[in-house]
Amino acid sequence: MIKTKITEMFGIEHPVIQGGMHYVGFAEMASAVANAGGLGIITGLTQKLLMT
Repeated sequence: MIKTKITEMFGIEHPVIQGGMHYVGFAEMASAVANAGGLGIITGLTQKLLMT
């Protein structure tokens, strides 16, 4: 296991950080990455736009 400031700060087992991915970076994917020991990120651009 590699230890860095980031892995220690966030309690990450593996130094893998999921980058933002338009249209697929939902909570389910971020959760799967986190459950696998990485740092999952929810992409802001995946949120539905409200049309008024």
